[in-house]
Amino acid sequence: MRYISYFGLLTMLLIITPQKQSFADDQFGYTRLNDVFAHLYHDHPALKAARAELNATKERYPQARAGWLPSLTADASIFATDIDSGNFSNGDGATTKEYNINLDQPIYRGGRTFAEVDEAKDLIRAGEFLLKQKEQELLLDAAEAYMNLIHDAEIRALRRQNKDLLQKEHEAAQERLNLGDITVTDVQQAMVRLARAESEYQQAEANLEITKANFEEISGMQTPRQTLIPAAHFPFPSTIDGLITLAEENNPELHLINYKHSAAQHNTDATLRELLPQISAFASYNHQYDPQPGIVDETETQAIGLRATITLYQGGATRSRIREARSKAGQRRYEIIDTQRQIREAVLSNWHSYQAAAAQIKSRYLEIQAAQNALRGVREEAKIGQRTTLDILDADAEEINARIAFAHAKRDELVAKFTLAKTLGILNADALVE
Repeated sequence: MRYISYFGLLTMLLIITPQKQSFADDQFGYTRLNDVFAHLYHDHPALKAARAELNATKERYPQARAGWLPSLTADASIFATDIDSGNFSNGDGATTKEYNINLDQPIYRGGRTFAEVDEAKDLIRAGEFLLKQKEQELLLDAAEAYMNLIHDAEIRALRRQNKDLLQKEHEAAQERLNLGDITVTDVQQAMVRLARAESEYQQAEANLEITKANFEEISGMQTPRQTLIPAAHFPFPSTIDGLITLAEENNPELHLINYKHSAAQHNTDATLRELLPQISAFASYNHQYDPQPGIVDETETQAIGLRATITLYQGGATRSRIREARSKAGQRRYEIIDTQRQIREAVLSNWHSYQAAAAQIKSRYLEIQAAQNALRGVREEAKIGQRTTLDILDADAEEINARIAFAHAKRDELVAKFTLAKTLGILNADALVE
């Protein structure tokens, strides 16, 4: 997998002084984002639950298809009867043993089975897109948590470097005070900046610990010892119309609601057809030993025929269910319109966020170069007495703030890229190219 270490990228782009330590050497080990994705795909309980839900939904199809298939039942019984008086001169009762076999074959259910099978197919497709939607949501959460690890670890490293640098500035200021080159005020200013840098470093430490906990909660993995920034390539169209078209073709949420709407329509149809005549064929076989009233040893009865039924009145329950199903279908139709609007808005918003974040990287890089050049100039001017200690401290602050802003921009650009890919429905491990 082709990856670029985060500090390696900074090394190529920036002039890093030798004493600055690489974040990769600081605490973390070696884990790639697609390793995290693979773990999520195979082991995350939320995805396992979603797959189990889909497997349960798939059982709707054989249940619906059963409306076309025959049903075969068998039963057996034993009972005793005493006859004290009656028209049977030779029978006074018996202990009867019998068994029955019954076959029922639906012939016509008003087209209900067709509607139920189509509804089951649509619900299964909806379940597949629901699983895909959950996968993409989880991948985005994991990608963001992973990038936050990189970002917060780098911020901590920068804060520590800044603290160490200001410690040296404070010591240098103290030596110059002893030589009479500067005043106590200059030393106090250096001390203030050092105290602030220490506080900012402690906050960066706390933020990283929170980020670690969040990563472990989302991924179900231990925090990696080393993280590498992924090379993610997504086929983003160059126009807004192209982006919206791609989202409409691939976004699982839109497909999910479309299939739910289709399933609701089929459910309405199936419920309506309950009012139509139902025709079935039946056959039965009955065998009795010692049948009542106890005159013969055994009997055998066979029957075959057709049965037709029609619902005349059920208290209005069926018609109420029809109205309910129609309202559900109408609800799904409006949800399609709302979902389409939301996806268009999300595409526009995420695209502009991605473009802005990408533009920020270039400007922040130029800012770092300018800040580093300014810092070198201030240090040279301070040697000949044209700059004060405060000027050096200010230039240090501008340089570290520029580097921190660059880290923010790089993190924001990658998170925006993954977010846009999720909105377009193309977020998957295949985008992390070799």
